[in-house]
Amino acid sequence: MATGPKGSAAKASHARVNPGDRGNIYGILVMQVSVFSFGTNDVFNKLVGTGLATGQMIFFRGICATIMVLMLCVILRQLRYLYQSFDPILLLRGLCETFSAIGCLVALKFLPLANVYAVLQAIPLATTAFAAVFLHETVGIRRWLAVLVGFVGVMAIVRPGLDGFNFYSLFAVAAVIFAAARDLITRQIKPEISLWVVTLTTMIVSTIGGGILALFQMYFSGDEGWMQPTTINLVYIAGAALFLTLGQYYVSIAMQNGEVSVVSSFRYVSMPIALVYGYLIWGEVPDSLTWFGIVLILASGIYTIFRERKVARLQRQGKRSGNPDELVAARTGFE
Repeated sequence: MATGPKGSAAKASHARVNPGDRGNIYGILVMQVSVFSFGTNDVFNKLVGTGLATGQMIFFRGICATIMVLMLCVILRQLRYLYQSFDPILLLRGLCETFSAIGCLVALKFLPLANVYAVLQAIPLATTAFAAVFLHETVGIRRWLAVLVGFVGVMAIVRPGLDGFNFYSLFAVAAVIFAAARDLITRQIKPEISLWVVTLTTMIVSTIGGGILALFQMYFSGDEGWMQPTTINLVYIAGAALFLTLGQYYVSIAMQNGEVSVVSSFRYVSMPIALVYGYLIWGEVPDSLTWFGIVLILASGIYTIFRERKVARLQRQGKRSGNPDELVAARTGFE
């Protein structure tokens, strides 16, 4: 699981990467390629299953993905900005991505693909809540209600204290928390930092983190902590790395075309993709309570996105008209 980096590579790079906004339709189409790539990456991750320890999986996949991103950096002439990778914000973002990946991969090993993806859909909602608490961003009552509804949806899937509870669901929840923290940190990245340096730094930190985890697993589990990768597992890892890199590449293009709030809303297509993959490959069919949770999470998430669009439009109108009442209404969410 991953999201595309934000930022640009200074003025010259910005002109090269984004020569012209091609509009919402183009951004939406490219976003579909990105969503499909990320979903396929997680299918390969799940296919590895218990064939490798989580640390090994992150380490081997990280090596492959780092090489691929490094090649893209060479082609796109981004290595000149490599010094930016030592920015503490980028390193902290990579650390959060590492913990998010650990939670996601553990959950994928033991849970149906659709269940994991349903919980991960709560990342935008968690980001909204964290932004209000830690960044003191204004969040109106309606958006808080949307977050609450999404939380109920997650609980319907996780089911703490009920017979259907699965301990590994908590790893998916942890993945959401660290992914939300990663997204908040991403907002603090300086605009002049190359988005490909952000990606490369994240890959390198994740690879190192996976290697450290693999060593810990080997130390505490003895010989059982290190599993010799089979040929088919290496093929799956290479496939995961390839689609992870493609997802990173295309999501960065998608977010540079059209309105961000419009293009971002089509991330939710990942849910039906996960449902189709889960059914075709593993014969997974969510039960009624999981379907209920999926509907709640998707509904609250999509509402939040459209709400953001409305608030942004009202803020623009308030600035143009100079009407302070419109600005206050937009910020509080009570209009």
